[in-house]
Amino acid sequence: MSAEQSPTISADLIAALVPWLEDAYPEEGCGLVLEKKGEIPRFLGCDNVIDRYHELDPEAYPRTAKDFYMIDPREFMKAEDRGESVSAIVHSHPDTGDYFSDSDLEAALMPRDDVDDPVEPIYPGADYLVVSVCEGRAKEASLYRFDEEKARFSRVDKWDEPRLAQALNRRAAQPETVS
Repeated sequence: MSAEQSPTISADLIAALVPWLEDAYPEEGCGLVLEKKGEIPRFLGCDNVIDRYHELDPEAYPRTAKDFYMIDPREFMKAEDRGESVSAIVHSHPDTGDYFSDSDLEAALMPRDDVDDPVEPIYPGADYLVVSVCEGRAKEASLYRFDEEKARFSRVDKWDEPRLAQALNRRAAQPETVS
């Protein structure tokens, strides 16, 4: 994807994912925005499995869910088996901003052995949505996309607090359907 493409996170997706991330507070919440041809994209809330890895090997995984996230790699394989593609990887930053941190960048890029190796995203075509959750409430969100020309992630959309509230209020105002 190039940075010129339009943002991919709709108000309905924001309304679906914000409660999941707020419920994860004070830890980082995470999930995936999945797409399937001919269908509306959907949010899949995922468990943050970093604490399991930390417990097994704290030296290799020194961080915990308080300040890091890890989505079970099997979630990506299951999505592929269902014919879905990952259009965005979502996570929250508890009690801090919606910036794309150095840790986020490191987790989003293929490892490089040499500075001359190309900078490549692990999930080509997937955006990253970072949501700031302060005191249990979503405050702002930013969507980041890999810019191939600049070889870095750039912000392509920003959801400030009023815009987040508008998406959440719109969803709350919609009548529930009973099946």
